[in-house]
Amino acid sequence: MRRWIAACFAAVLALGTARAETILIAQIPIGNQPEIVAQALGLYKKYGLDVEVKLFRDGPAMMQGLLSGDLQMVDSGTVPMLHLVAQSVPLYYLVSSGINTPSTPLGAIMVRREETAIKSFADLKGRKIGQLGKGVNTDLWLSDAAAHYGMVPDAIRQVFVPFPHMGNLLASKQVDAVYTWAPFDTIISLARQGRVLQTDVAWNPYAETGGMVVRKAWADKNPALVGKLVRVEIEVNRWIDDHPTEARAILGKALNLPAPVYRKMHLAYFPRNGYPLMPGVWDFYYLMVKSGAMAPIAAPKASFDKYWVEPARRFITPALKALGTEPDPLVERVLKIRLPDLPNPPQTYFAAWDR
Repeated sequence: MRRWIAACFAAVLALGTARAETILIAQIPIGNQPEIVAQALGLYKKYGLDVEVKLFRDGPAMMQGLLSGDLQMVDSGTVPMLHLVAQSVPLYYLVSSGINTPSTPLGAIMVRREETAIKSFADLKGRKIGQLGKGVNTDLWLSDAAAHYGMVPDAIRQVFVPFPHMGNLLASKQVDAVYTWAPFDTIISLARQGRVLQTDVAWNPYAETGGMVVRKAWADKNPALVGKLVRVEIEVNRWIDDHPTEARAILGKALNLPAPVYRKMHLAYFPRNGYPLMPGVWDFYYLMVKSGAMAPIAAPKASFDKYWVEPARRFITPALKALGTEPDPLVERVLKIRLPDLPNPPQTYFAAWDR
């Protein structure tokens, strides 16, 4: 994982030095980024924040910008977050930026429309499947899928391919299936390049896909600013859940998606009170260790308390005192689910807010 950290620092960024009054927030261009919606709704201005949201082509470049101080906040996935925890990089992980659930799936296994021999995931044994890359969410979750359907991971022949190119690879029969995420499943379907075989919630019923990340030093120096950013994140999460049609339109236009795509694309579910779902973080950790993507952390609970639990108490809890806590029945339901890589019942991994 040292190579991954080195790649973050080596990535080339076209960023100048941020003006003191401007907060630069970064994210990658997928269809579940609440900061785009927050900016469109004027929520940053509501709190007196001068914010610029920047889109980056990949996670390493984005994280390098955060670590170098050129960016003040990023919306990062849980996998890179755990790598940085393992390296003791001083960061705070705050508001959840969405979860997949049985009613809001984000990933899908897709096959060609005319395919008849592949009726389930088990039929992919020995076949080629396109997925994003080594050590990322799709790679790790395919490992879980293989185990769920009684296969060793090597039973599936993986081909690494960027999301935008998956449809062409599938249609040209260079692979038998692809594992893609929103909005690319919708793009492939509408282009008639493929159809959904099944969504990934069939074997991975929910996951904490990512969250708001800030540097510890910057947050400690600017706690009032971080508190305002947290309030914006919680407010926009609730707005997206309540206004999915309008949220899709905002995201679609920002990402230059055609209207037929953004109107149908899947959205994550955004926890209404902002807190990360800690069983989901723990599940990712155990999956990454099991797959060899990272070595075990010496004291994982202490590390997770340091990176997730204590920052939540410092920033999310006060924000909720101002905004008010709301009922969240969907979160309550998914927290009862035993995730595939948790060795113990989910309650074992609850933070105080999960109880």
